[in-house]
Amino acid sequence: MRIHFTVEKFVFWGLTAIVLLSCIALGVGISPYMDDFLEENQTWLIVMSLLALLFLSLNVLIAVFIYKDASRRRMNAWLWMTAVIYIPNFIGLILYLLARKQPRNAITAGSGIEAIRCPHCGHLI
Repeated sequence: MRIHFTVEKFVFWGLTAIVLLSCIALGVGISPYMDDFLEENQTWLIVMSLLALLFLSLNVLIAVFIYKDASRRRMNAWLWMTAVIYIPNFIGLILYLLARKQPRNAITAGSGIEAIRCPHCGHLI
């Protein structure tokens, strides 16, 4: 299996590594100050952990959808996936949904005959 490493992949994984390392550093940095608070209220920790896990899983699902949909539409999947994940408040997702190309199944030829395109590959049938 051959691995293709492009600039878009490098930017996506670089940003992802920076964000993850920043979160780890922040967690390690504030952990000494959270001991007193967490001893009193374990429910808060559980709820916040579940919400963070839900947010992370939602981002992963959106990234998988964007990658598959953009690849199918012959768009730059890594670039769109980076934009959707790292532009906050789902603005990136809205931009993608507005910018994606709509598939054209039927094209009218000059003589009025409709040429049908394959919905998967886009070639004339």
